[in-house]
Amino acid sequence: MAYSDYGAFVTCNGERRTDKEDVAVFASDIDTFGDNVDNIPSGLRIWAHLIYKRSDKETPDYPDKDWVEYIHHGIMGDGPMRVVCHKQGLPGIYYWPEEAEYPEKIVIPETKNDDFDRWGDYDIEYESHGYKFHFISNRPYYAEMTEPDGTHWECTYDYLYGAGFEDE
Repeated sequence: MAYSDYGAFVTCNGERRTDKEDVAVFASDIDTFGDNVDNIPSGLRIWAHLIYKRSDKETPDYPDKDWVEYIHHGIMGDGPMRVVCHKQGLPGIYYWPEEAEYPEKIVIPETKNDDFDRWGDYDIEYESHGYKFHFISNRPYYAEMTEPDGTHWECTYDYLYGAGFEDE
């Protein structure tokens, strides 16, 4: 079940990836919740994770640490590039190569303009580090990422949407 009345469905090459729904940006369900992940319904994961993170005193001093360490509705990617699909609006893109201490937040140049409304209508195509992205605010919101090797990710997300509200 989606949390806070928001949710997402994530697919990779056409196959549903529930391990990328309600999970942290650079983690899997098992990384985030341990071996008992099957005992935590996805709707309760946000609260279980918040309690866990609040007790973690060893977090790195990184400006976006809350954003990349806390769970989100849908995460696309298994490698160094991840796309965060959260609530409603423009997804976030993070790139974390092995040699870097922290992930880099990638900002799409056209979204830096003061006139850009991340909650308004948009249809954006962007490329970075050999990855291709396409984001559309068509309610439900739609995001896709194609990796350099051709692996294709899709995420649909919105309010009153996702696992728990619909089966697929």
